[in-house]
Amino acid sequence: MTEGAENQNATPQGDAEIQKQNVYGEEQIKVLEGLEAVRKRPGMYIGDTTARGLHHLVYEIVDNSIDEHMAGRCDNIQVKINADNSITVIDDGSGIPVGPFKGNNPQHQGRPTVEIILTVLHAGGKFENDAYKVSGGLHGVGASVVNALSEWMEVEVARDGNLNAMSFERGHVSEELHVIGERSKTGTKISFKPDNEIFPEIEYRFETLSARLKELAYLNPGLNIIIEDERGDGRRVEYCFPDGIASFVTALNEGKEPLHDPIYFRAEDEPQGLVCEVSMQYNDSYNEQLLTFANNINTIEGGTHLSGFKVALTRTLNNYARSNNLLKGGVVPSGDDLREGLCAVISVKVSEPQFEGQTKTKLGNAEVESFVNTSVGQAIGTWCEENPSNAKKICMKAAGAAQAREAARKARDLTRRKGALDAGGLPGKLYDCTSKEVKDSEIYLVEGDSAGGSAKGGRDHRTQAILPLKGKILNVEKARLDKILGFEEIRTIIQALKCGIGADDFSLDSLRYGKIIIMTDADVDGSHIRTLLLTFFFRQMPDLIRGGHIYIAQPPLYQVSRGKKSEYVLNEKRMHKVLGQLGTGESQLAIYSQDRSELKRIQPAEFKQVFHAVEQVSDFVSIIERRGLTLRELASLRGDDPKSENRMPRIHLNVPISDAAGDLAGDYFFWNEQQEEDFKQKHGLHAEDPEFDQVIGEDGSEEAQAARPKKIKSKRKELHEVKDIERLLRKLHDLADGHIVLDDWFVKREQAVTGEEVPAKFDIVTIDNKGVEHNRSAVNLSEIISGVLETGKHGMEIKRFKGLGEMDADQLWDTTMNPENRVLLRVTWDSASEAEKLFSVLMGEDVEPRRKYIEDHALEVKNLDV
Repeated sequence: MTEGAENQNATPQGDAEIQKQNVYGEEQIKVLEGLEAVRKRPGMYIGDTTARGLHHLVYEIVDNSIDEHMAGRCDNIQVKINADNSITVIDDGSGIPVGPFKGNNPQHQGRPTVEIILTVLHAGGKFENDAYKVSGGLHGVGASVVNALSEWMEVEVARDGNLNAMSFERGHVSEELHVIGERSKTGTKISFKPDNEIFPEIEYRFETLSARLKELAYLNPGLNIIIEDERGDGRRVEYCFPDGIASFVTALNEGKEPLHDPIYFRAEDEPQGLVCEVSMQYNDSYNEQLLTFANNINTIEGGTHLSGFKVALTRTLNNYARSNNLLKGGVVPSGDDLREGLCAVISVKVSEPQFEGQTKTKLGNAEVESFVNTSVGQAIGTWCEENPSNAKKICMKAAGAAQAREAARKARDLTRRKGALDAGGLPGKLYDCTSKEVKDSEIYLVEGDSAGGSAKGGRDHRTQAILPLKGKILNVEKARLDKILGFEEIRTIIQALKCGIGADDFSLDSLRYGKIIIMTDADVDGSHIRTLLLTFFFRQMPDLIRGGHIYIAQPPLYQVSRGKKSEYVLNEKRMHKVLGQLGTGESQLAIYSQDRSELKRIQPAEFKQVFHAVEQVSDFVSIIERRGLTLRELASLRGDDPKSENRMPRIHLNVPISDAAGDLAGDYFFWNEQQEEDFKQKHGLHAEDPEFDQVIGEDGSEEAQAARPKKIKSKRKELHEVKDIERLLRKLHDLADGHIVLDDWFVKREQAVTGEEVPAKFDIVTIDNKGVEHNRSAVNLSEIISGVLETGKHGMEIKRFKGLGEMDADQLWDTTMNPENRVLLRVTWDSASEAEKLFSVLMGEDVEPRRKYIEDHALEVKNLDV
């Protein structure tokens, strides 16, 4: 009987139940209180929960420190990626207020102000102009949103002579505000760990954060910003640019030949609360790069400050060229012509900015456009009069661009007449899809005819189009549009996408495919072709990248087979995971007592969970060891304090050897801040937080030192990873019915007096086709990892793919094209300035910057396939 028939023959009770399920009444209305709304719909506040949203959490906290700098109260900011992928941001600003909150809401009245700021939406000091005349944070939601989306957050505030601390878990107070020490200077330290219940991946990219912080240092002359990474080789970079955005433009033009020295000017309208800073410099390239910022926020979609700049530049330069008889042949350069080879940074400060949405990608203030228009027009006009030779260079370059634009127009008309760019025609080599829905359609740009044939045979013809590309396309970094259109493979791409090319012809609305997927071999030639295609899209169709339409396919490196099971493996990291799955998939974990009687047999499904948890413990143990401690040392302290509840300590205090320390020198551990504070007061210790003190320092004046009693300094470290280890151990304890404990980590292989090896507590058990058990012993928990990986390798065959052409149609579909299985990398626009610099260095004509880049990054190359 069909489902429809069942519905037709439903009983009256069944009909009532269905009506009840579909009813819309008062009980269906819910009010999300406090930060619950943020956790329910995080995308509304940070854009999404991908890597972009993850990094946005850091920007929200850093922006608050930047606002302190713009208010004249902060000179140093430190950002640290901790070993456990948590983040610490420290500044030497005035410190978040910690006194009782004074407001109309009785629920908030009297609570610490820092708690209100970090737990209540739309609470902040930026709604009026008293504390901050200019700020990037406007809605009062940034810090509280980060708190809501974090597994934990800890804040330390140095203010009014005290160092205060408070802790939160998923937006809720876990430890009330309390004093943990003294500080004569002020500052704020916020540490948080993104919640893996919200974010699928919580691993930060040093390069992404570093690029944004570098931009902020350029935009704030004199501000010192440090970024550190504790996870690997301890990378540390310090940014400080006294010349501000003039240095920014110089850096952006690296690898190009500038036509003149950077131009810099600043204008201010105090009554309106407006400031405009512009630095610009023309170079010998054919591309323009305009970066715009409003209150230090990177407005990647531009806005009124950008339109004001463009109008003023076009009007002023054309007037100058006309009045000096520099326009030949009756061709008047357009705005695009006058911006060819221009690199400019436009930064405005606005007391009441109007952004589009919380992520602030476009500025909308109408008064900014007229202010920038007037300011830029006057400044450029004056510069042209004072620098006639350079002004002439710019105008002649624009005239050449206008002629090239006309040549490109004729080239487009010619190719259209030949059908190559005709609106109705498609390239003959394109295997198009049948769907007309742009959002569902995707086109694969495939390296070579052989791989193109396999892709055609394996694709879903309804939604997937295939365009094979022959050889390497032109490097468009070194070419104008008229030359670009002379290259056949590029014309084929333009014809297939149907969105046009060039500023006066491109239209995102005409795009035929929602996804443009670059699919090349995993060798050097494939990487080069991919880079050439990315250069083409970045230079000639940047809106495709901004709109998130460009993707990179990830064909597998390996095919792993064992018996009848086969799996494709993307990379070495995935190989480790596959071995773990194979090693636990058909295996059991046997746990024995000391007399070798079996206590527990864990079946494959639970064994996978055990293996994953042990791997995570191993990662956190490595973090502890990088701190100079050992897990055994921390575990031995579990019973040292009656209030520890058999937990490992959370705080490590080191008193260095010195005359003042005397017999007190050594390591001390505590389970909470109160124990630590009692100990410090008893012994006259001054806890030195190596991160916090590095930024806010101490008042070193003689008067201040004389007024304070002499104290012994100590170094303090919070052991965040201990909580994760104990959580994982509780999980292991439950999975093994209590037969796995922390001490199992420390067991060593021992021999009896007879020379025989003492029986191990764990066995990884596999059963062959004949029902015979095969055991691989593991003396301790950590040996389970290596045992599982070795078990996974047993009987395995590995095939290495070097090119797409080695895969048949079914393999290519299964591994790289099937939406249910494939892995795609989305090309994003994280930092236009860093992307601009990278393309200029790698694809430009200047050899020396490219050589230096290769030398600096050569050791990072892995699995080089030539």
